[in-house]
Amino acid sequence: MIYKNLILNHKIWLQLNLMIENKTLPHALIFHGPEGNGKEAHAIEFAALLNSNNEKNYTDKIINFQHPNINLIIPLPREKSINKKSNSLNAISDKSLDLLIEMKKEKIKNPYYKIRFDKASTILINSIRDIKKNTYTTMLNNNEYMVHIIFEAEKLCMPKSESGNALLKILEEPPKKTIFILVTSEKNKLLETIKSRCCDFYFSKLAKPEIIKYLDYNNEYNKNSIDLIAKLSDNNMTDILHMLKLGEQINLLKEDAINFIKNIINDKNWEGNVKKIEKLFKTKKETFKIFVKLVIFILYDLEKIKNKKNDCVILTKINKVKNLNYSGAINVIEKNYLDLHKNLNPGIGLFAMAIEMKKVMSKIY
Repeated sequence: MIYKNLILNHKIWLQLNLMIENKTLPHALIFHGPEGNGKEAHAIEFAALLNSNNEKNYTDKIINFQHPNINLIIPLPREKSINKKSNSLNAISDKSLDLLIEMKKEKIKNPYYKIRFDKASTILINSIRDIKKNTYTTMLNNNEYMVHIIFEAEKLCMPKSESGNALLKILEEPPKKTIFILVTSEKNKLLETIKSRCCDFYFSKLAKPEIIKYLDYNNEYNKNSIDLIAKLSDNNMTDILHMLKLGEQINLLKEDAINFIKNIINDKNWEGNVKKIEKLFKTKKETFKIFVKLVIFILYDLEKIKNKKNDCVILTKINKVKNLNYSGAINVIEKNYLDLHKNLNPGIGLFAMAIEMKKVMSKIY
């Protein structure tokens, strides 16, 4: 195995091995399910298994993403002009290329690490054209396969389906001994014609006992914070590991979130909160994501307290709140959170979100 720190989905892994043994391996597979459950790492492991072939240095080549038979495709930002014949990597700057190399190194160390460019909204059609080039120029031995792994595969069809249609043409007449593994957390956004040509593997959310066992083994388990972190992350191991790295900063983020909501409710100094949140969005997007989750959980707690329920996650010592529309404020945040990632000016977007939250909450049921 490539990873020593992956929670293996034994049921799916057995199915994949049986397909190899019985020579019933499909040419295209979809690994889908919630984020942070290790499906990307399973795709890498499966590609490695298909190309082990007793080669002495095959593991080293895969660890360095240098194996000629394993091609990783991810959404890339279009930072430079390219033409139809250009390699997809020609679209990114030297700085982004260096970042990609570092992200790949981190991915091999940590199966739950997310390789992602913030400004990459689509899988470039050049990446699909590169598949055709690689397919017909790579020489395969008897027991080898050309494996194309596509991370965030839903972005084949976003914002347009150009790349998805290009891939579909390859899937309709797949080259021999070529395997496609589409990895996605949003299978519903894939073209139906692509899904119909793939064998489906659903990776469920990791169970809490599995998470605790994993953290214990890797000496990263903090008993005082794991309950809150597991709820905030919805058992997403990528988010859990990020939160654990933050340490005590989680408590500071929680205080900031409480303060932000309090100031919105009281219409007092919330502009300062917005500026601080904007800075977080611009500099630490993963931490910003956690902050947003904290705000949403606090609003859920306020709604529970208003309705005299006692299963709060964060506001466990409060028993009375103003009769405001906290659920409406959650809807506002969720809508604006998506808009922030569509190249909207974050300062304007967050300011508008705060004003809308204030208006919505004041509308009493």
